[in-house]
Amino acid sequence: MRKWSGVTSLAVGIFVLITIEELPIGVLPVMSAELGIPEGVAGLAVTVPGLVAAATSVTTPVLVRGLDRRLVLVLALLCVAASALLTVLAPGFGVVLVARVLAGVSIGLYWAVLPIVAVGQVDPARHATALTLAFSGTGGALVLGVPLATWIGTHLGWREAFAVVGAAALVMALLVAVLVRPVRAAVPVTPAMMREAARGRGVRHAVGLTLLLIVAQFATYSYVSPLLQEAGVPLGRTGLLLLLFGVAGMIGNVAIAPVIRRRGAPTAVLVVAAGLTLSLLAVAVLLRTPVAAVLLLPAWGLFAGAASVTIQSFVDSEAGARVEEGTALNSAAFNVSIALGAALGGILLETAGRTGMLAVSVLLGAAGTALVARYRARTGPRTA
Repeated sequence: MRKWSGVTSLAVGIFVLITIEELPIGVLPVMSAELGIPEGVAGLAVTVPGLVAAATSVTTPVLVRGLDRRLVLVLALLCVAASALLTVLAPGFGVVLVARVLAGVSIGLYWAVLPIVAVGQVDPARHATALTLAFSGTGGALVLGVPLATWIGTHLGWREAFAVVGAAALVMALLVAVLVRPVRAAVPVTPAMMREAARGRGVRHAVGLTLLLIVAQFATYSYVSPLLQEAGVPLGRTGLLLLLFGVAGMIGNVAIAPVIRRRGAPTAVLVVAAGLTLSLLAVAVLLRTPVAAVLLLPAWGLFAGAASVTIQSFVDSEAGARVEEGTALNSAAFNVSIALGAALGGILLETAGRTGMLAVSVLLGAAGTALVARYRARTGPRTA
């Protein structure tokens, strides 16, 4: 029982991290209005932690060496709490960015070791289940965390939203310390091992796929609030639509697990990549009314919610003996992609408008789909 309680606490921990990472997306209009900055500039609140998280995650396995990975997760959650407190007290956007740097450190630490700690709680036959449960926190954040924080931000104030998340991080730091079993690397990771992992074909394709798909996703999703308002959705209803997006994301996270087990991770990734690309295309073409938003956001969320666990399963199945190193590299790519997506989306929104931003997202998604289709064609389909 304790092992699954530990995995569940890991899921709630990533719930808190995803919420703090994506919280500016939901409160972008009110944050930018209070701070007196354009929405494109406010998007740096998503870009900065992504870049910092990438640098942190790729160096984490080497820096922590023989340290208990559970303590790394506790440290990450404490950093979230400190970041939230600094944001609440920030007098201007400059201090907010400093706080977001600290959030980036926490995200990088947590993402780099989460899969290793999750599978370390259970028997090898349950690894896929443990990963699915641990990463369900990402969908949970979209279902409850970001919409709830968005509601708090739009009705009570965006600083209050960060305060709630910071308090939750403190609680989860304690629970992870108590419920999660210690996990240490059998052999300390060295820079040479990281380089070896980076040369592996499976890891290289996972990183490339992450860069393409996640940039495609966040170039548009980072600015979903302005898109919804352009479609005629009132600001007060944005949280509800993000809730629908998140519910669908949780369903996608769970529904993809049987595909991974029976058909293999490459096939599952291909399904998610194609679905995400088609969803972005539908948003580009059809998101014009509130009714369209109600129909399109759940379809989009279904595939977006399955992306993180599916790509991580791809790393687990294709990285060979370098799973921890491959996980760190993919985590770095994931967070760089969030940062690049937010930055690219902001630039395109300001210069090329809604159409240009969505067109680039669709093209990047199509390139990611082609990449994984080529990999799967060379390795062959797999069955249980």
